[in-house]
Amino acid sequence: MDKLNEFFDFIKSIKMSQVINWLIALAIIIAFCLVSSIISYGIVKLFFRKYEKEEIKKSNIYKTLKIFLKILGIYVASKVIELQQFQDEFIDKCFFVVVIWTLARLISSVFEERQILLEKLNKSAHVNNTLFTTVVSKVVKIVLYIIALYITLKEFGYDISGLATGLGLTGAVVALAAQDFIKQIISGLAIFTDKPFEIGDWVEIGEISGNVEDITIKSTRIRTIEDTIVIVPNDLVTSSNVINWQKIKKRVFRANIKLALETDESTVEKVLNRIRFILKYNEDIIAESISVQLGKIEEDALNIEIYLETTVTKYSEYRDFYNKINLTILNILESQGVELAYPGRNIYLKDSEKLKKSTTKTKPAKILK
Repeated sequence: MDKLNEFFDFIKSIKMSQVINWLIALAIIIAFCLVSSIISYGIVKLFFRKYEKEEIKKSNIYKTLKIFLKILGIYVASKVIELQQFQDEFIDKCFFVVVIWTLARLISSVFEERQILLEKLNKSAHVNNTLFTTVVSKVVKIVLYIIALYITLKEFGYDISGLATGLGLTGAVVALAAQDFIKQIISGLAIFTDKPFEIGDWVEIGEISGNVEDITIKSTRIRTIEDTIVIVPNDLVTSSNVINWQKIKKRVFRANIKLALETDESTVEKVLNRIRFILKYNEDIIAESISVQLGKIEEDALNIEIYLETTVTKYSEYRDFYNKINLTILNILESQGVELAYPGRNIYLKDSEKLKKSTTKTKPAKILK
């Protein structure tokens, strides 16, 4: 009975103006909740006009704005209600912190959305421009959140000097542990700015060669000709000699064919002319670059030197190309009945009547590789 009387006394103590204020506050909260989606959608659409409706609603900018507007409604409603001074000050601090974290989240979300747009561009244009944006967005996000946390702690009166001292004591350890990581990130940025290669290029990095499959902040992934995956740290990439075979406009083919020393002049001339003729009408060869000449005459061989340039630049296709050229040259030599030279040595044996001459030979040498 006493509790019931206390309840009625509390009801009687409530002023009509307070009831009206509470109703107004409730109406403000409901209104902000209703319009938060519309306002958030309009703001995002203003800056990202190419986005469809579903893409806007899935974006972090839209979600962040929507939550902030609802909190803003609660904050405005609290100003209508008659609160005590310490309560009003506490709500002001909370709202200020919400504003700081909302700004941090919005700025970082802008970088995230830009990264998504670049990834879509990559799928259609087959280019790799997201590395720099990825690194920058992560760095900006970390810095913004650290600043927001600092302001939050300071706003609520927490002394962060002890934390700063602790960080100072452990800073050297953290710096040493993160040294390699930072070096790889810097190297990743260097790869992006210099653009020595892109995804899909065939490269040689030191002793590693293969097709670039992915480039991240820390490393580059390469698929070798043996179909194995090699993860190369970016700091190793920037400190090594990088050869990008994808960027070249032509490749050079060189060969040095050793004919047997016994080959007569007319046969050598026929071989030279035949090789020139075959190469001249090959569509993959730059005609004006062809050079087929009789080079140095050695003790055991006649050297035919071949030089040409080809428009076949892709590594796998170039391997097929020089394989066909080698087979063509062998076919010409066989058709002319010409033998390849191989290392030999003359040995003379002294006899009472005459000198006997014998020759020892090793197996033929390969034409080229």
